[in-house]
Amino acid sequence: MRKILVVLTGGTIGSRVEGRQIDVTDESPYYLLDLYKKTYGSVSTFEVIHPFNLLSENMNLHYFSQLARVMWELPYRDCAGVIVAHGSDTLSYSAALLGMLLRHVPVPVVLIASNYPLGEKGSNGLVNFKSAVELIRAHLFRGVYCVYQNNLGEHSVYLGTRMTEADAYLDQFGSFGGTPLGAMEDGVFCYNGGTPNPTLPQIRERRSPVASSCPVFDKTILMIRSYPGLDYRSFDLGIGPAAVLCYLYHSATACTEGEGSSILDFIDRCHNEGIPVYVASAKLLVGRNYVTAKAIRDKGVILMENISPEAAYAKLLLLHNIGTRKEAESRVKETIFFENLPIPED
Repeated sequence: MRKILVVLTGGTIGSRVEGRQIDVTDESPYYLLDLYKKTYGSVSTFEVIHPFNLLSENMNLHYFSQLARVMWELPYRDCAGVIVAHGSDTLSYSAALLGMLLRHVPVPVVLIASNYPLGEKGSNGLVNFKSAVELIRAHLFRGVYCVYQNNLGEHSVYLGTRMTEADAYLDQFGSFGGTPLGAMEDGVFCYNGGTPNPTLPQIRERRSPVASSCPVFDKTILMIRSYPGLDYRSFDLGIGPAAVLCYLYHSATACTEGEGSSILDFIDRCHNEGIPVYVASAKLLVGRNYVTAKAIRDKGVILMENISPEAAYAKLLLLHNIGTRKEAESRVKETIFFENLPIPED
């Protein structure tokens, strides 16, 4: 079997416990491979790449650029697949970004994380790595995925562009649309067929690169989540983000009344500054709809339909850094790698 490339970036899966603190160290990333070989043997050949070592909550655009560059330049034709060991806090954001950036790669790229440092009771980092190896060995996929064992012992497999951030209580990840792509069971991939998941032939389709070269992420995206009491006057547009993403309530609505609290006034302010405003996750206006949703649409915003917060942010970050504003606005309706879900069935 061809080698598996392992990209170590830090996070809990690459951390050790010193006293009562968890932190990354120079030696800790390689502990994962040592533990895997001691536990399961060395059937696979691994080649390690270690671009940086940080807790993933410290991920910023500098590290996004660095990770993207490393992943863009890997010799995919010479390997069976790639495993990216990543921290859990920003795992869903990196997965969404890489899922679109690497839609063209011919082998699976699998992101993993760990709930606790390796070696601690209850840590799932090692079994997540094992599941990633097994998923690569299955030779089923192209593109980017995540594997993570949940609190029920299920080894869920997520599309990178649909994995959603872990909840703050049980630390469990979700899948936008409600259904993971599948699960690993006794080393075998079990597919969750039907809507909203794509079919396996669709996943195996060859795709052209989304960009002619790897971008550097120096243009920023301001993402704002709706919540009661949000005062849009708190946002200083003087820093000049390339775009603003307003992630709406589930009904595709936001507050449209009150001084400072109206999204409509904020949209006007953005447009006056020459900043495009995208809204997500939008819904098709068919039949009855809320007057607030229509008022937002009538302001000339750019709609992003049926997409998670992470994927919407990553998509705008990618598009605005690989082309002009006009090109980004024209491509945002394009589904790059399954980030836009199909219209729900009645």
